[in-house]
Amino acid sequence: MILKEKIKGIDYLLNRFQEKHLEFNSIPKYSFFLGAGCSISSGIPSGFDIIQRLRKLWFISNFKNGTEYKLNEFEIDEERFESLESEFQIAILEHETQLFYKVEKSIDKFKAEHPKYLEKLLITISEEDLKNNLINDQLYGFWFESFSENPKERQKLIESLIDNKEPSGAYLLLAHLIANEKIKNVFTTNFDDLLYDSLIRYTDTKPKIYSHNEIAQYINTLGKRPNIIKLHGDFLFENIKNTELETSRLWENMESKLEESLKNFDLIIVGYNGADSSVMDSLAKLKSNHYGLIWCGRNPENLNWRVIEFINNTPNSFFVKIDTFELLMFQLYKVYEEEISFPDFIKIAEKKNQEFNNYISVFAEELTTNDSIDLKIRDNIQSTLNVILDRDSFFEIASMPNEEQIAFLQKFRIDGISRTLKNIYTHINWEHSIWLYESLDKEDFFKNKIQEAPIQHISNSLSNLKKIDSERTKNILESIDNNILLQKISNAKSEYLYSAVNELKAISPDKIELLIAQRKVNTSLIELEELDLRRISYRINTLSHKDALDLFISNNDLIRTKLKSESIKEVVIFFDTLSKNHFKECKSLFENLDNEDLSNRISFQNLNLLSITLRVFNSLDREKTKKILNQLDNNILERKLENSSLNEIKSILFTLKDVDFKLSKKLLSLISDDLLLHKFSSSDISTLAESAEYISKIDSERTKRILKKIDNSIITKNIDKNDFTFQQYGNAMSKLVLFDFDKFCQAARNSNIEILSEKISSSLNKTGEQVFLHFVPTYFKVDRTLFSLIIEKASQDYIDSILKWPKIDLYTVNLPYLRRTFESNKMEKESKYIDYIIQNNKKRFKKKKNRNRKKY
Repeated sequence: MILKEKIKGIDYLLNRFQEKHLEFNSIPKYSFFLGAGCSISSGIPSGFDIIQRLRKLWFISNFKNGTEYKLNEFEIDEERFESLESEFQIAILEHETQLFYKVEKSIDKFKAEHPKYLEKLLITISEEDLKNNLINDQLYGFWFESFSENPKERQKLIESLIDNKEPSGAYLLLAHLIANEKIKNVFTTNFDDLLYDSLIRYTDTKPKIYSHNEIAQYINTLGKRPNIIKLHGDFLFENIKNTELETSRLWENMESKLEESLKNFDLIIVGYNGADSSVMDSLAKLKSNHYGLIWCGRNPENLNWRVIEFINNTPNSFFVKIDTFELLMFQLYKVYEEEISFPDFIKIAEKKNQEFNNYISVFAEELTTNDSIDLKIRDNIQSTLNVILDRDSFFEIASMPNEEQIAFLQKFRIDGISRTLKNIYTHINWEHSIWLYESLDKEDFFKNKIQEAPIQHISNSLSNLKKIDSERTKNILESIDNNILLQKISNAKSEYLYSAVNELKAISPDKIELLIAQRKVNTSLIELEELDLRRISYRINTLSHKDALDLFISNNDLIRTKLKSESIKEVVIFFDTLSKNHFKECKSLFENLDNEDLSNRISFQNLNLLSITLRVFNSLDREKTKKILNQLDNNILERKLENSSLNEIKSILFTLKDVDFKLSKKLLSLISDDLLLHKFSSSDISTLAESAEYISKIDSERTKRILKKIDNSIITKNIDKNDFTFQQYGNAMSKLVLFDFDKFCQAARNSNIEILSEKISSSLNKTGEQVFLHFVPTYFKVDRTLFSLIIEKASQDYIDSILKWPKIDLYTVNLPYLRRTFESNKMEKESKYIDYIIQNNKKRFKKKKNRNRKKY
């Protein structure tokens, strides 16, 4: 809890905000730090809402026919998704156990390397509370990584959540405080451009924006122009920080500039929860008496544990309770109300419009009076630029009567129409933009416009229009005669073609694939010398199969040279990109590469990249891949395996098992029995059970032999130390008892079943009926005393929900175990009801019982 003396009122903040810098009187004393909470009123989801979205996207991607529950790539059909709620909750709980185990393993390291401000807390906090705190802090990063290991996909998701969002009134007031030099530097963990957009659109101030480590070194925190410093990157780029590993520390240059700012300015933090260690550890490292820190929040009791300890244990740090970010910005604005004037937007717009028209007029005159340009081209320039000069901004277009808008837009080329519609959609009124699009799409209007445009204008325009109405855009593209598009593709310059083809593929893949197959190219004119492997693969993928084959043959030596000189990662991407459509050519190129050289190059990869490489290589030539693997330095592989977690080992072994069983077995053989025993013994039982199950599919006898060597007391201690849901414990034990029933049952029965039953029963309300009934035999056979205690501690409502479940008869074969537990707990009514179900399903019961007789 925040110490009483550390809590200040809003007037404290407002008074301090008015103070000037001690050495530079013209510069404000405070910098600002904005977190995600500031953007919620602008329609950007909170951190918790993003976690929920990530959970659902992850579940859908792993669920059979999951795409049926999507509206588009990142949008979920919430109404349909409700039908999956029970399965969803089970899957999420099970998947998050990975984070629980990861945090548990890292606690000792955290205690040893903790920041100084947490020192007092670590003396008093229980390990359970510490673990829960760390888990909550890492949920955001954990689910981003679960959603995708590809930073590009994560960036695209963030972009979908942020793109087209408009700044709230609070950002407009903040922008004018900055424009009037009341705030100099703004640090933020947000990826959005709300503040930048507010400054550019509604003030005459152009801030410097920094979102890359490489350019952060050039930040001048005392300069004339204000700075927006994005500590975690920008949503437009792949280098954004959102996984736990990425947010574990700030980029070096970003931290350096944060330090520089804090030497010169105090800091006001708003809308930030303090859950990621990168910022908190940097603030703690840089904290001194020399700068003051005011942390704003709604409720001191709801603050993140790191924030509480940071404020309590660092000098000149205080908490100020605010109602909302919006109200705070209004209160700060009121302080300087008399000094802030707002621009005359109408005059500014008129001036910009006049300047634009003047520049275009001069440009038109220069081109159309140039005798060196063909007269026909000059006529085309004049007609094109006349349309531009005849237009006003899209704001003015949107203010016209509807009929005039449509008539005006009809004069534009297709790229002008698409940009205008997209701007209206983004900046003014998305519903009106959709209406305009629909109104224009009559009597082959877009079809005729497309016939006049080059392929790069068509692809770019349709990409813009797709954001307004994807189905309508697809119908327009598919209505265009293939010969027309094929001619435009054939006439396109190579630098435009790849992006154009890919933009169009995103709208109608089948149509564009057909066009590429029909395309004829003179491959002798294509130069590949200056291109890297990735761009060569892109170029090939824009050709028909025959033309691609010609290009392969004519440039075989060149491509082979590049395969030898570029990184192994690029080699793998090249083969993976092209082998689907050009398998023979890729196989031939691969077979001409030196095995020893490939072996040396892949030996430096991590286990994940190694498994991907071997998968791709194996798909091209199984025997060659075996030879490459056989030439790998076993010492290097052993070190990789030795330093990897059991989960990582399990993953690569099982991945390779599907590629080539012998490859997987060879890797497993490099792990000594002692090392495997150590990894088994030091893993939680859920990881142990799952890993043992997978590894046994490679070498069953060895897995059983090593499992027998695990000291039972270690397993018992592991059970006592960890928390389990009903499903987690049942899932783990159901797998382990298959290896050695007596051993693992005995270890389980030696645990503190009173505490264990309490932990498991607390999760029952989140356990679906199907999951509960599935694991009844496992619980009963492993430890019926534990099962009785779980049933005893379960709520009557939950027991009733099990008995009333319409599909309970499907689990008739499991019901005798439940009946016997009810009987031992003297639950007569429930026991009789179970007996009634069994009697009514005797045939099914006998059939299933015979089928499962030898299960245990």
